[in-house]
Amino acid sequence: MKRLGQLLCGTAIIVIAGTSASYLNAQTATGRALFAYPMKGQTPEQENADRAACHDWAVAQTGFDPSLIYAAQQAGVPTRTITNATRRMVTPGGIGGARGNAEVRRINDLYDAYLRAGQTCLEARGYQVSR
Repeated sequence: MKRLGQLLCGTAIIVIAGTSASYLNAQTATGRALFAYPMKGQTPEQENADRAACHDWAVAQTGFDPSLIYAAQQAGVPTRTITNATRRMVTPGGIGGARGNAEVRRINDLYDAYLRAGQTCLEARGYQVSR
């Protein structure tokens, strides 16, 4: 069980480090990777419900769940600390089983697929979406 926790934490940290610095700073403030603008007068409550449904759909479509990223951001873990820790871990045999840059790219690709699926879902529900 401890190994699984390390794996999940390592994966979340690697995904965070793989994104651009400006993107990370924006996410630290909001905890949202997709910026959705209601186009059909949706209430904040409806937007939250739509986001939850689209998150579930995107996870089902991609097999990737970045919830740990948001949890780390909301817990107040500084982005710089996460990035610095990740640089030391992304070596052969590093935490989470990352095997260098190829593994980091694979995880980033999964995260990108998750974001595309979420964007598609939100747009279908009447939002203008940007990253």
